[in-house]
Amino acid sequence: MRLIIVLLTVCFLQVSASTFGQRITLSEKNATLEKVLHKIALQADIKVVYADDFLQQAKAVTVKLHDQLLTDALDEVFKNQILSYVLKDNTIIVKQKEVSLLDKVLAVLINIDIKGTVTDSGGLPLPGASVKVKGTDRGTVTNSKGEFYFQNVDEHAELEISYIGFKTQTLTVDNKTELNVVLLPAEGQGLDEVVVVAFGTQKKETVTGAISSISTREIKQSPAANLAVTLAGRLPGLTTIQTSGEPGRDLTQLFLRGMRSLNGQSPLILVDGIPREITYVDPNEVSDVTILKDASATAMFGVRGANGVILVTTRRGTSEIPEISFSSEYGIQQFNRTPDPVNAAELAELTNQAYKNSGLAPLYSDETILHYRNQDQPNIYPDNNWVDMLTNSNTKQQRYNLNVNGSGKAVSYFVNAGYLYQDGLWKTDQKDYDVNSSLKRYNFRSNIDLKLNKNLKAFLNLGGYLETLNAPNPDISTTQLLYYLYVNPANAQGPLTPDGQIVVPTIGKHPPYGFINRSGYKQEKRTNITASYGMEHKLDFVTPGLSAKLIASFDARTIYQLNARQTFQRWLAEVDTENDKVSYRKLAGYENTPLSLATNATYLSYFNMQAFMNYNRTFNDHTVTGLLLYQQDERIEPNDRLPYRTMGLSSRFTYGFKNRYFLEFNAGYNGSEQFRSGNRFGFFPSISAGWVISNEKFFQQFTDINSLKIRGSYGKVGNDRLGSRRFLYLDDIKQIGNVYSGSIGQGTSITEVATGNPNIQWEVTHKANLGLEIGLFKSLNLNVDVFSEKVDNMLINRRMVSAVLGMSGLPPMNIGKMENKGFEMELKYQKQLSKDWSLLSSVNFNYAKNNVVFTDEPIKPADYAYRYYEQGFSYGQNFGLRSNGFWSSADEITASKLQYRIGLGNPRPGDLKYIDQNNDQIIDEKDIVPIGASIIPQYTFGAAFSVRFKSFDFSFLLQGMAKVDKFYGGGIGISEYADALNVFFDIHRNAWTPERQANGSKITYPALANGLNTNSYRNDYFTWDASFIRLKNFEIGYFIPSSKKWGVQNFRVYVNAQNPITWDRLKTKSVDPEVNDTGSYPMQRIFNLGVNIVF
Repeated sequence: MRLIIVLLTVCFLQVSASTFGQRITLSEKNATLEKVLHKIALQADIKVVYADDFLQQAKAVTVKLHDQLLTDALDEVFKNQILSYVLKDNTIIVKQKEVSLLDKVLAVLINIDIKGTVTDSGGLPLPGASVKVKGTDRGTVTNSKGEFYFQNVDEHAELEISYIGFKTQTLTVDNKTELNVVLLPAEGQGLDEVVVVAFGTQKKETVTGAISSISTREIKQSPAANLAVTLAGRLPGLTTIQTSGEPGRDLTQLFLRGMRSLNGQSPLILVDGIPREITYVDPNEVSDVTILKDASATAMFGVRGANGVILVTTRRGTSEIPEISFSSEYGIQQFNRTPDPVNAAELAELTNQAYKNSGLAPLYSDETILHYRNQDQPNIYPDNNWVDMLTNSNTKQQRYNLNVNGSGKAVSYFVNAGYLYQDGLWKTDQKDYDVNSSLKRYNFRSNIDLKLNKNLKAFLNLGGYLETLNAPNPDISTTQLLYYLYVNPANAQGPLTPDGQIVVPTIGKHPPYGFINRSGYKQEKRTNITASYGMEHKLDFVTPGLSAKLIASFDARTIYQLNARQTFQRWLAEVDTENDKVSYRKLAGYENTPLSLATNATYLSYFNMQAFMNYNRTFNDHTVTGLLLYQQDERIEPNDRLPYRTMGLSSRFTYGFKNRYFLEFNAGYNGSEQFRSGNRFGFFPSISAGWVISNEKFFQQFTDINSLKIRGSYGKVGNDRLGSRRFLYLDDIKQIGNVYSGSIGQGTSITEVATGNPNIQWEVTHKANLGLEIGLFKSLNLNVDVFSEKVDNMLINRRMVSAVLGMSGLPPMNIGKMENKGFEMELKYQKQLSKDWSLLSSVNFNYAKNNVVFTDEPIKPADYAYRYYEQGFSYGQNFGLRSNGFWSSADEITASKLQYRIGLGNPRPGDLKYIDQNNDQIIDEKDIVPIGASIIPQYTFGAAFSVRFKSFDFSFLLQGMAKVDKFYGGGIGISEYADALNVFFDIHRNAWTPERQANGSKITYPALANGLNTNSYRNDYFTWDASFIRLKNFEIGYFIPSSKKWGVQNFRVYVNAQNPITWDRLKTKSVDPEVNDTGSYPMQRIFNLGVNIVF
C-alpha cells in the first residue's frame, strides 16, 4: 500500500513538473506584453489566449530571466500590470486583475497631476498628438502648442504618445509632474499607421485593399466652401471636376478610377458610416477622408459601393481639458476666367470684316469707327463693357467657426458651429429686395460618446445645416443670364434711359440689366437635420473578442422655395446721328408690375439601420477578425409615391500570421426593387491577400528598404440602376386624360411608357487590383496600384432592333460590355532637415482608360468612315469633321470639286478645309471621325509641398488633368458668338484674312461670317486640349507666441488662396479648362486671410 502511494505521488509530481516546471530564460527591454508572452509560450511549449483590447492596456515589459520556473517568470512579467494570468490546461489565459477596495483608496491618495509638451526634434510643437495612459481608457490630444494635461494619474503610469508621421513613444511618469516629449520622424515606417476601412479601422500593415486618405490639416488648407473641392489633387485615383463656381451650387463631379460602366458613376459617400452629401459638410468638422477603390475595400457596402466609396469621419472629443477653438476668415472672390469682349471700335471693324467675307457691304463707316475709338460722342457711339458693368470684379467670402472638445472618464464630446457667407457676381441697383447670387449657411454638429460601463458604450451624433440661396429672376437660370450678358454688343445703348427705364438694344433682344434688377428674385431655404444613435456591447462572457453594435440614423431635409416675379417696361433707343440725339420709344406688350409671390415646399426623409457582430482575437501568431453586418434603409422623396428601400447582409473575415501574411474575405448580399423575385438578391464576394516582406527575417539585411509589402485583390460588385427608372422588371403604364372627345363625351386612355423585362438581373463588374507599398531610406514611401475592371452584362436599353423596326424602345437587357484599366502611384517624402527645418512633400498620379465594348449600337453603312461612334472607344470620345488648314482662295475650293452637304452652305476662303475621309467628293456626316480625346480625363495628378521653419509654415498644392478634350464651338461656345450674333471676343481679333495668311501672321479663328457657316459644324479645330495644371491652393502661416494671461494656448494667423494660377493649352483665356463652357458660372479665385485662436 505504501509503495502504491509513493509511486502515485512520484507520478503526479512528474506530471506537475512537466506541466508547470518549465524553465524560462529571457531578456527584453520595453517590449510589448504580447511579444514577451509569445516568447515564453514558445520556450514552454504552451498556448496563450487573450483579447486584443486587454493587451492594448498593458504596460511595456522590461525583464531579465535566467533559468526560472514558468510560474516565477510569469509573476515577474505581470508585476505592475493591471492584468493577471491563469495557467490552465497547458494554456496561459490573460485576464483583468481584480483590484481590492484598499488598492482603489490608496490609488486616489498617491496619484498625481501631470502636464507636458510634445515637440519634434526641432523643438516645434506637435498639435493634435495622441497621449494615452496605458492600461486605462484615458487619453487626450495636445493643443496647438503641443501641450497636454492629466489629473489623478498613477505616479508609475506609462504614457503612450503618437503622432502621424512620427514614431510612437512610451515613457514612465516616475512621479514626475512635468514631461517634455520629443518625437522622432517615422522615417518611412508607415505600416503602423491606423487607417479607416469599411465599418472600422485597421493597421495599414494589415490592409489588403486599395485605400488612400488625408487628414483635417490638409483639408483646412483650402478656403473652398465645398468639401468636395478641397479633395482635388489630394488623393490618387480620385478625379474631381468642378463645373460651376456659383455660391451654393458649386457642383463637383467625383470619379474613382475613371468610369467602369455607363450606369451610375458617382461613388458612395458616407459621413460617419451613413450615406450623406459631402457638399454641405463643414471642413472644420472633419477628422479625415478616406477613399476605398478596389472590390476588397468596397465589398462590405454591396451594391452601394459599386463605384467606390468615400468615407468622411468627423471629429470627436479627445482633450481631457476642454479645448475651445475659434477661427475667422475673410476672403476676396474673383472670377477665374470670363470672356474678354472686344471694344466698340474693334466690334465695328470685325463686323465689317465678317460682312465682307460674306459678300456684303460694310455695316459701319470709317467715321463711325473713329467715333467709337475716340469716344467723343459717347451718347451716340457708346462703348460699353457689359461684363464689367454688370458683374463685380471682387466679392467677399466670410467664414467663422467655433468648436469645443473634451473627454472625461464617462463622456467625450465635440461640438461645432460654423457660418459661411458668399456674395454673388452681379452688380445690382435694386434696393427693395436682394437680387444677387449669394449663400448663407449655418452648420452645426454635436458628437457625444458615452461609456456606460466597462462593457457598454454609446454615442449620439447630431448635425445639419440651414442655408439660404439667393439669385435674380425666378424664370431664368444663371447660364441664360450670362448668355444675355455676353452677347450684348459693346455698342449697344443702355442700360437705362435718363429716367431709369430699361433699354433694349434691338427689338427681341434680352436686356441683361433688366433681367437682373427688374425681374424679381428667387430664394431657396434648405434645412437638413441628421441624427445617429448607436450602442456597442462587449460580449467577452460569450467568448473573448466578441462584441455587438447597433446604429440607427434619421435624416430629414426640407426645401422651401420663394419665387418673386415682376415684369418691366422696355424701351428701344433710336439714335439721330445728325442732331446728336438719342430718343427712346416705348415697346408695346411690356409693363412695370409689382412683385407677385409664389412658394413651394418639398420634404425628404431617410432612415438607416445597421446591426453588427464583431470578432477580434489573437492566438499566438494568429490574428483572426470577423464582422457580420445587416443593414436596411428607406428614403422618401417628394416626387415618388413609393419609398426607396434597400436591405442587405455584409461580412468580412481576416486572418493574419506573424504580421507577415494576411488574407481577407469580404462579401455583400443585397436585395433590390429593380428585379423580380428570384433575381432580386445578388451575392458579391471578394478576396484579397497581402505579404509584408519587410517583416521576414531574411529581409533584415536590406537596411535601405524600411518596409515592403505586396497585396492583391479580386472581387465582384453589383449595380441595379439604369438611369432614373424604377422597377425594371415591370411595364410602366400611365393614364392619359382627354385623349378623345365627341358625341359620347371625353375619355381617357392608358399608354405603355416603358416595357419591363422579367428576366433582368444585376449588372456585375469584375475588379482586380495589384498593389506595392515600399519605404526607402527612412524618408520615402511609394505606393503603386494596377487595376482592371470589366463588366459583361451591363444594363442597357436595346437599340439595334428597335431602330430597325421603328419602335420607340425595347425592355432593358443585360447585354452591354465595358472595361476600364489603369494604374495609380503615390510618392511621399518626409524629412527633418535640421533643428528648425522640416519638409513634407507628396506626388500622386492616376491613369484610367475605359473602353465601351458593346452597347447594341446600330452599325452605320459601309461608306461611313467610322461605322461606330461608341463601341470600341472611350466613353465621351469626341467625334466630328477633321480639318487640314483653311481654304486659301475660291479657286482652290472650285478645284477641289468637293460638295458640302452638312446643311451650313458652301465654304468660303478662310473657312476650315475638311478632309474627305471616304473619298466620295462629298463632305457630310459620313466623314465624321474621332477627334481629340474623351471628355473624361485619362490622366489626373497632384503635388503637395509643405515646409516648416520655426514658427512659420508654408504649403501649396498643384492639381492637373491631361488627355482630355472639349468642344468649345457649340451652344453658347466661342464660335457661335461671332458667326450667329456678330459678338466678338479676344480670339476673334486674329481671325483669318487674306493678308494675315499671306504674311504668315498668327491665326486663331477661321474667316468671320455674318451668320452660321461650315465652320459651325462640330470639328477638330474647336475641339481643344483641356489639359491643365492649376495651383489649387497655397497657404502661409505664423504661430504667434501665446498669452497665458488671456488663457490663449495657440494663436495662428495665415493667408491662403484657391485657384490663383492656371496653366493650360486653350486658344483663349475666355474659358476655364475645367468648366464645360462660357455659359457656366465662372470658377472662383479666392484670396483669404484667417486667424485661429485656441483657448
